[in-house]
Amino acid sequence: MFHNNMVYKGYRLTARVSRISVGGSDRPAFTATVAVEYAGDQDKLGESHAVPLFESGGFVSTPGMAVDAAINHGRRMVDAHARPA
Repeated sequence: MFHNNMVYKGYRLTARVSRISVGGSDRPAFTATVAVEYAGDQDKLGESHAVPLFESGGFVSTPGMAVDAAINHGRRMVDAHARPA
């Protein structure tokens, strides 16, 4: 089993995985989005953000790989937001 969320620098990152069909193939393919919210936010209204890999038409072969791509993108978003001016 894999985890679809983590807390990173005070933000909760949550990956939402989708199974997709690619060109009529029977092989599994997956994409994901990531929600970024303050870890203490009890409302859990985090808006989903597209992951560039998947937004450009890419996909991966396992749900775990989709989660990894989404969480890594969320970490980059937090890091970019936290940079001092």
